[in-house]
Amino acid sequence: MSNEKKYQIIIGSPIDYEKLVAYIHIDGKDVALLNQDEGADKLKLEFFDEPKIKEVDYFIFLEALQAAKKELLLKE
Repeated sequence: MSNEKKYQIIIGSPIDYEKLVAYIHIDGKDVALLNQDEGADKLKLEFFDEPKIKEVDYFIFLEALQAAKKELLLKE
């Protein structure tokens, strides 16, 4: 199975943040969001409490993080 189908990146603008964020979904579950409020060189990764994810494939997570960063900075 392709890694592309394992994760989804959604760019959004929630009211709690000044700038756009990238939501990271893996295997259909919310995992984290990438926040750029402090600047593109100080990105913050925030993990969601629910649903609790106990493990994620390293390579899929790394690929999802890189894709989230790329998409987020392109939309800025």
